[in-house]
Amino acid sequence: MTASDQPTSRPALQGVRVVELANWISAPFAATLLADFGADVVKIELPGSGDPMRTLGALPAEGMSGYWWSALGRNKRSIALDVRTPEGLEILGRLIEGAEMLIENFRPGTLDRWGITPEWLKARRPDLIVVRISGYGQDGPWRDMPGFDRNAQAFSGLVYVTGEKDTAPQQAGLPVCDYTSGLWAAFGAVTALLGKYRNGDTNGNEVDLGLYESMIPFLKEMPQRWRHQGIVTERNGNKPDYVAPGGAYRTGDGDWIFISGTGDRVFSRLMSLVGRADMIDSPRYRSNHDRVVARDEIDGAIDAWLLKHHTDEAVAALQAAEVPVVKIQSISELMDHPQVLARGNFVEVPDHDRGEVCFAAPIPRMARGAASVRWPGQDIGESTRDVLRGELQLSEETLADLARRGVVGGL
Repeated sequence: MTASDQPTSRPALQGVRVVELANWISAPFAATLLADFGADVVKIELPGSGDPMRTLGALPAEGMSGYWWSALGRNKRSIALDVRTPEGLEILGRLIEGAEMLIENFRPGTLDRWGITPEWLKARRPDLIVVRISGYGQDGPWRDMPGFDRNAQAFSGLVYVTGEKDTAPQQAGLPVCDYTSGLWAAFGAVTALLGKYRNGDTNGNEVDLGLYESMIPFLKEMPQRWRHQGIVTERNGNKPDYVAPGGAYRTGDGDWIFISGTGDRVFSRLMSLVGRADMIDSPRYRSNHDRVVARDEIDGAIDAWLLKHHTDEAVAALQAAEVPVVKIQSISELMDHPQVLARGNFVEVPDHDRGEVCFAAPIPRMARGAASVRWPGQDIGESTRDVLRGELQLSEETLADLARRGVVGGL
């Protein structure tokens, strides 16, 4: 699937102007999601250095920004502007006047020190929606603490329950708090926008999210077990502590597959397949609770069967028996999988200094107002002239003077 294959219907958020004053992943990802669905996102970067996210991950042989940036910066217009200067602040104010949202993820109080106070924002756009992401939120005793994704994972309880029982707690292999915070923030932004239009609210709104909070809704029954039973949920590795059988199992080839034997009917089909139909009607394994207690015995029967079979053979047999199973895939296996190819989960986008760059395709699919990748992340300040000269009507002389003094860049 290529950029030219993307939907051409009017995007759902077309006409919504968003100012992104943010670095790294969480808030920029929220803005990326809005941009995918058509919002006009103006990303403000510091002249010269830009968003430090540009230097993370793999970089092409030529070019100043990495592949990760190219994906995260997609569909945005980059302006190089130092909002800490009086002139930069004034330009920001004019941009805010024409925007419906401001998205930021600096530590609480940072924008206030730059003169970007709630009162300043309200004076320029009374109905502005402000989306704020920080390590621990805008209030509370930890509001001033710095925090990145790993800190949020550890603070939220996610790391505590990730890993094997007798090994060190394990962080997730991907920055899940950053990206999930971006999802929650985008959801909050669109909800606030919908509420504004449905209710005729002209007072603006503020979305306030701490990185660690993005994981709280995913803690299943852990809070209830602690609050009502005094039980702290511990690490259980690849074997879920609430359902059995299920988890990572090894085949005769040494490959890892993931089997979910959840539910009485699936359990029955699974045990029939592995030659242990005697377990199906036994009182020892009758309910899910019973099976959790007897997990080792059930897993022993599954392991014994799997060790006698090649991976493809085992997966095919389990699928034929309608037992949910997948091979645990590497990125190469994922990207070449027929289902992923059929769904177009990755797109190739032309990039001016990186050739064709592969992105994760925007999700979710929509029958109308769909998302698309229109262009990759721009160079620092690539749209400075277009926005400041073309939209704010700053003169060439003014732009040249601002550039000379380091207030703007990218000219």
